Amino acid sequence: MTTASLFQWVQLKQDVPNSPVKVGNRGVVLDHLPPSKTQQEPGYILEVFQDGETLDVVSVPISWVNPLPETWGTNKFHSTN
Repeated sequence: MTTASLFQWVQLKQDVPNSPVKVGNRGVVLDHLPPSKTQQEPGYILEVFQDGETLDVVSVPISWVNPLPETWGTNKFHSTN
């Protein structure tokens, strides 16, 4: 499984429960989360965007996202999902 870097764009592979974040939304990795007693898989804190605005900030397991080749601030990539 490929690990995303800080500020790398990722795309969600599934809906996030109790959040407006849905499969296909794109976000930026803000932090890496180590495994814990309640969550065995490492994860990410993501800021998820829709139409150029923050949709939500969520914590998800790394298996829930596909890393994209873009990094925040290095190009004009914007989510339209």
